[in-house]
Amino acid sequence: MSFFRQFMEAPFLKKAMYAVLAVMVVLNFLIMPPHPHFGAEKIPGFWAIFGLGVAVALARLAKGAAHTFLGKDVDFYEKHEK
Repeated sequence: MSFFRQFMEAPFLKKAMYAVLAVMVVLNFLIMPPHPHFGAEKIPGFWAIFGLGVAVALARLAKGAAHTFLGKDVDFYEKHEK
């Protein structure tokens, strides 16, 4: 079981995600859209970079919302027991 556990750790997953992103960019150089709908689609790797940017933005937004709305003081439950 420890053999598979090494694949679920952060350093490996981070490298794997960067590898997938790199493959997507390389494939975008080879497979260009025949009729881009807007100007940015002409840039090779646009959708890979766009997806990465949106994923990072959503993660930061979710983290900020969690800290703002879900974060409690260390003694939150002790204050309400009295």
